[in-house]
Amino acid sequence: MVAWRERAGEVWTLPNLISLSRLPLVVGIVFLLDSPLKYVLFALVVASDGVDGWVARRLDQTTELGALLDPVLDKFTALVLVAALFPRTDLAPEFLVFFFARDLFVVALVPLVPLYGFDTSKAQARLFGKVVTNVQFFALVAMLAEHAGAVEALCWLLAVASALAIADYALFVARDLTGAAWLDSRRGVAAVYATAAVGMALLAVGLLGEQLADLVAMATDGV
Repeated sequence: MVAWRERAGEVWTLPNLISLSRLPLVVGIVFLLDSPLKYVLFALVVASDGVDGWVARRLDQTTELGALLDPVLDKFTALVLVAALFPRTDLAPEFLVFFFARDLFVVALVPLVPLYGFDTSKAQARLFGKVVTNVQFFALVAMLAEHAGAVEALCWLLAVASALAIADYALFVARDLTGAAWLDSRRGVAAVYATAAVGMALLAVGLLGEQLADLVAMATDGV
């Protein structure tokens, strides 16, 4: 009982309140999609995401709850905004597979936690994972501005970045769990990355073959 009371008390720290302020801000964006105020609210969401961690360290108020809240609120924000903004771009919904491909793969790693005690947060902190997160952010900005062309281009970029991130995650997890020597060889690494690239390419052809053909034709005409 005491532990639960202590954990509940962590909610009322300033950093966690700043994090939780994203909830009403995101709701405000959804209700103000046709108003320029949506840009102000989005800027405040971005600011709160950066400020909460800084305040926590500055005030020595880092908590386990705060460490959990931040990524959960990040995903909640992305899901709500994509659900509200993407339909206004009139793009094929299949593009969302590329937007969330990395996240779906990380979710697929969750069963490893009870089986092997694997820490999935170690995978999310990888370089390519951070690249995917940044491209997702710019895609959200493009959705907010209702620039369909930019959203489509960024989703294709996410397909490439996600393939690299998934290959990197797969290597990291396999090395951590098995310690197999071939995973450290050039051929082993190349095989994993090639498999991820082929898998993403087949997914792209299967879901968006026509759009991919148009993209290739445009690139060829440009050359």
